Amino acid sequence: MNKLKTLLLSIALLFTGFNSANCASLSSTISKSEINKMATVAVSVKDAKSGKVVYEYNEHKLMNPASVQKIFTMYSAYNELGGDYTFKTGAYIDSVGNLYIKLGADPSLTTAKLKMLLKSTVAKYKKPVKDIVIDPTIIDNKQWGIGWMWDDDTNPLLPKYSPFSINENKIDITITPSKNGRQPEIKNKSSYPMTIVNTLTNSNNTKLSFERTPWQNGDLTFIKGSVSSPVKVQLPVTSPERCFRAELNSAIAQSGLKYSGVIKVAPTPKNAKELAVVSSEPLSKLVANTLKNSNNFYSEMIFKAAAAHAINGQGSTEKGIELFNNYFKDTDKENVLIVDACGISRNNLMSADWITNSLNKIYSESNFEEFSQLMAKPVEGTLSDRLLNISLKLRAKTGTASGISTIAGYIDAQNGKKYSFAILIQNYNMDTLEVKKFEDKLINEIYKM
Repeated sequence: MNKLKTLLLSIALLFTGFNSANCASLSSTISKSEINKMATVAVSVKDAKSGKVVYEYNEHKLMNPASVQKIFTMYSAYNELGGDYTFKTGAYIDSVGNLYIKLGADPSLTTAKLKMLLKSTVAKYKKPVKDIVIDPTIIDNKQWGIGWMWDDDTNPLLPKYSPFSINENKIDITITPSKNGRQPEIKNKSSYPMTIVNTLTNSNNTKLSFERTPWQNGDLTFIKGSVSSPVKVQLPVTSPERCFRAELNSAIAQSGLKYSGVIKVAPTPKNAKELAVVSSEPLSKLVANTLKNSNNFYSEMIFKAAAAHAINGQGSTEKGIELFNNYFKDTDKENVLIVDACGISRNNLMSADWITNSLNKIYSESNFEEFSQLMAKPVEGTLSDRLLNISLKLRAKTGTASGISTIAGYIDAQNGKKYSFAILIQNYNMDTLEVKKFEDKLINEIYKM
């Protein structure tokens, strides 16, 4: 059967005018792989300039793209906002002395920046204020995507996203073993009072697990296992709004700001006067973080903010998807479906053919060069230890989830042509490292074309 598949692929290559020697080698690599026997493999390679098909295998199968999806959600946002766009968090005063903190959906907002904002406010407005009002209206407060997994609630790679976001909605905790038979100690140095149930034991090995069961135990985080030496871990907060309020209270205390009313939530009046603003780095740097390091939190926040900019109203994932669909409307969609920005949902579906068509659409844009530089090359981010032999020839985005491994991007081949490529692999039960090695082997074959 495998010999028959290889023969049929070789015949197809001859009829479509491909470089038969190199494509046959690629076909042979796929057909002989144990991964291809157990899993679904899809590959598409096209000339980035002409759009001509160079190689394809299962190219129309709809599969989960994982974080490869970020290329396209982030490009639609980048195209809307521009690389110089900055996220702004501002302080405003109204006519009766209420202070408004207008949130800007800045994914990089930190407690340090919030303190800076309030210190600048106090320097500009020296009188006590009445109420302190948080304005979160720039984006909606849906905090997780459709199809996300409940057991990822403690995954630091998937914190909740919210207009109230600060410190990427994560806290740092330190776990230290104790002597004399005492229980290991857990320290939370943030202002957010997370409720932790400590069932840890001292041991010669460190093995930790984290769990939340909100349907049974409410707002509790269980830390289980054993610890042998001090360890630092990050945990997503259970409530972004409560975390933001805790950090805001800390910033208020340190700034010396005085207020006589309450802290509440409401929109900023149009006639309120700006007192101070803190800004993020340019969007180009934030998108580089998103693509190179596969930052899920950044991608969701940027996507919603771009939607807000596009409609001049409150941003949402749904409006972001409309922005995405509008940009890629000329690409053959093949019933492509996305439900989030980062690609983590199992509901997302793309084909390898659609991915290379869409990569070629981006290639045709005037800002292609600047955007492509935001994607990882070998030695960077998720490609830090992969494909180092062609580090100057590749810009790509990886994707990884349980039983899913993907990679897509652009490669400057030995023949002088630039190719767009997509490799999607899913439904395997082996070590993901072996699957990544298989991907690298395929990419090296593409490079030799």
